[in-house]
Amino acid sequence: MRIFLTIWILCLCYTYNCMAQATLPVIDSFGKNKPVVNTPVIPTSPTIRNNANPHDPTSLTNIQQRNAALIKEVNELEVQKEIQKQSDILMLTHNGFSMQSDNVGTSNYYNAFTEIQKMLTGEQSLNLGKAIFLVENAYYDNAYIYEDYQNSIKDIAELCNEKIEEDKLDKNDNLVKNMMIFRFISDTLIMKDKSTGKKLYHYPVKYNYEDYHSRNSYDSHFVTTLMHTGKGQCYSMPLYYLVLAEEMGAEAYWSFSPRHTFVKIQDNGGKWYNIELTCKGVLSDAHYMNNSYIKAEALQNKIYLEPMDKTNVVAQMLIELARGYYQKYGLDDFYLQCADTAMKYLNNDLDVEKFAKVDPISPIQIDPHVTI
Repeated sequence: MRIFLTIWILCLCYTYNCMAQATLPVIDSFGKNKPVVNTPVIPTSPTIRNNANPHDPTSLTNIQQRNAALIKEVNELEVQKEIQKQSDILMLTHNGFSMQSDNVGTSNYYNAFTEIQKMLTGEQSLNLGKAIFLVENAYYDNAYIYEDYQNSIKDIAELCNEKIEEDKLDKNDNLVKNMMIFRFISDTLIMKDKSTGKKLYHYPVKYNYEDYHSRNSYDSHFVTTLMHTGKGQCYSMPLYYLVLAEEMGAEAYWSFSPRHTFVKIQDNGGKWYNIELTCKGVLSDAHYMNNSYIKAEALQNKIYLEPMDKTNVVAQMLIELARGYYQKYGLDDFYLQCADTAMKYLNNDLDVEKFAKVDPISPIQIDPHVTI
């Protein structure tokens, strides 16, 4: 009996030990039993995590540092590009561009430049009509004859003077002359032929809506084009007005607003008026300020809405001469020569700066609905 109890106790002890070492089966994702492995948990370092924890300030700091480094690298590349660009420009302006003087027709531009420069230096009298003709005729390879152009201007001036006499107005009054030119360009004039007594009709200049940007045809903004077609825009119409005023001895001035030009005149009392030929009206400075978004600083610096004297207008023709040259032959030292010479005579060099930075192919790029 004692032996039996001893054996039974030993069996119980063995069974207890086996049960203490047993493990419970776990079902994994594939449905197989695998033992639970009691491995120690190793804490994950924030520096090797794939996803940043938005609540971990250390992780956010690292992201900000990487972003700052990327931004710094991009900025440095942009600075290097700008430095290289300015270096290239400086090299070209110092060493010069490849000259196009061997091309047929460039001599027309050189001769036009010389003639306009003589006007500016005082060797010749200022003649806006001739300066405009020189610029445009150079583009046409001197295909036009100046005397024919001049006679056309004189005929129109004579017609305006005859209309002044017919209306029994004072042909020596500056305001009367200007108003007659304004009527000639923007209204239908009905006159009597002195020899036959028949009525003569002159119709107004039309706005060139089809190509006011001079993109389809570069010469769309030329005064000679206006004279041939009866169509113009905010560049050719004011200049045409000024050429007629010059021929009739009337005082009128060219003026600028952003992407637009117009004519300024003054009455006998010293009050200024803006002649807007594109919409056939007389507008106030406030109109241009509101529609062209002119800042007060621009007015204080006399950049816009200022009357340009004749010297400034003739100097501006050098800018137009360079634009035409670029259109036909590209860039070379002549292009810069025109800009440098014009800068000496212009009251402010804003136009020269714009000329150097903006596409030189297009003249005044204005949407006709900006001011109309």
